[in-house]
Amino acid sequence: MGFLTFLILPLLLLGISGIIYIYREVVRLMSRSALKNKVVVITDAISGLGKECSRVFHAAGARLVLCGKTWEKLEALHDALISVADPSVTFTPKLVLLDISEVDEIEAIGKEILDCYGCVDVLINNASMKIKGPAQSVTLELDKKIMDANYFGPITLIKAILPHMISRRTGQIVLVNNIQGKLGVPFRAAYAASKHAIQGFFDCLRAEVEEFDVFVSTVSPTFIRSYHVQPEPGNWEASIWKFFFRKLSYGVHPVEVAEEVLRTVSRRKQEVFMPIPSPKPPFMSEPSCRNYFSPWSPPV
Repeated sequence: MGFLTFLILPLLLLGISGIIYIYREVVRLMSRSALKNKVVVITDAISGLGKECSRVFHAAGARLVLCGKTWEKLEALHDALISVADPSVTFTPKLVLLDISEVDEIEAIGKEILDCYGCVDVLINNASMKIKGPAQSVTLELDKKIMDANYFGPITLIKAILPHMISRRTGQIVLVNNIQGKLGVPFRAAYAASKHAIQGFFDCLRAEVEEFDVFVSTVSPTFIRSYHVQPEPGNWEASIWKFFFRKLSYGVHPVEVAEEVLRTVSRRKQEVFMPIPSPKPPFMSEPSCRNYFSPWSPPV
């Protein structure tokens, strides 16, 4: 009886929310430990989601290769990461200039990425281009540009890195897609078509490379909210504006998507859909709720 009391009493004191919090923390720590020393490539690392993915994978001890089309923003991201990290448990990220829409240059850049560490354990395809408008108003030239950025660019990079994963018989390729890869929305014809195309490619690729122990995953949020105000350069990881405008915007926050990408990689999930979150009770809005407060935001 005493032993049962010892087990049950803490659970009663914690309550359901406390138990859920502890469970999430345990899962998070296990997820991070699985990424230690892994070579992780993130495309469009300078976007809102790209920065958050860079943060969580860097904190997990991954050896990062961060890709983006603006060198100054890559350097700012690099400085922000190393300024808040423990150098004894993290690696200094490597930077590679990559414009995913410049398809003709990607094969050579793929070799540059491989040369950073000699291999790639995880490739996270995060780059994307959005467009909105009636189908008849979007020019064919713009249709092609969207397909280059959202389909031909990513698959060209995959084709450059995949043979090395197959030869090593290990690796994971992750696509951060969108629900429009499964469901079309009016006035998004070009964007939805490109997302359908890349989704179909990943579905087929998953079956093709399974025998080589290469895992293929997709993470599809319905809508990712963005920051409405850009903080000052070099101080974006500590900006109070990030806290305020997170509460005012609608959709899945980049922090939540980044944490889900981390879980998807560590658990080797195949396909994940992230719906728009429902309104939370007042107690879920407290600063202790990890899902809504980035560790990079200042304490309140």
